[in-house]
Amino acid sequence: MSIVQIIVIVFGVFALSRAFLRWRESKIKLGELFFWGFVWIGAILFAIFPDTLNLLSDLAGFRRGMDLVIALSIIVMFYLVFRLYVKLDEHTTDITQLVREITINKGKKKK
Repeated sequence: MSIVQIIVIVFGVFALSRAFLRWRESKIKLGELFFWGFVWIGAILFAIFPDTLNLLSDLAGFRRGMDLVIALSIIVMFYLVFRLYVKLDEHTTDITQLVREITINKGKKKK
């Protein structure tokens, strides 16, 4: 087993434990725990069985396993950026609504 495989396994276990602790603290939802669990368990399994990654990349039409990993990572990052954008837009709308309500209430108190 190479040093890179060991690093991926150790980091994957650490990240998986952090996701689980965040879920127990109610900082993330169960769906998010499943998503991150899938990501980190997949990373650990591919580190342990690297030939599986090459097989999957061949099936997907990529020449190397890392090409598949990079392509999937980019897709996942675009999805996560989209989710962050939507969440930021929701927060902006909520803050705008809250500021309007506070302003209206202050105006009513002055009268």
